[in-house]
Amino acid sequence: MTTPENAEMRQLALKVLRQHAGPAAGGEAIAAAAQRAFDDLARVSVPLIGQVGVEALAGRAVHLAQREHQWLVCTRAPEQPEELFAQVASCIERQDPAVATEGAGAVFAALTRLLVTFIGAPLTARLLRQAWPYAFSDVSTEEI
Repeated sequence: MTTPENAEMRQLALKVLRQHAGPAAGGEAIAAAAQRAFDDLARVSVPLIGQVGVEALAGRAVHLAQREHQWLVCTRAPEQPEELFAQVASCIERQDPAVATEGAGAVFAALTRLLVTFIGAPLTARLLRQAWPYAFSDVSTEEI
């Protein structure tokens, strides 16, 4: 279901991916951009919710994004929890760039929505600004 909040979160995620990957990026660049964006968000989230919390929310976000993007299915259970996003990046890498970008955007939109549900909008906005400061140069705080 696409609500205004979901659309805003997806647009923010797509902006972050475009900034990391650059123009006319292929699947590999988009996968690397998604991994970097996830690592940046995890880095600022771990002190608050722990590594296990980050991995749990990421796993749930991937599950939710799979509803729209079935190709995000991981072929095996990760041996280490931190391998989950590496598997997602591998799935992204094998897609057409437009499909890869939309799928990665769906994962990040779901992840940010879960963070809002779990820790609230103000704290999530602060974490997103810490993780992706370059994405907020033209966005006001109230838009998050």
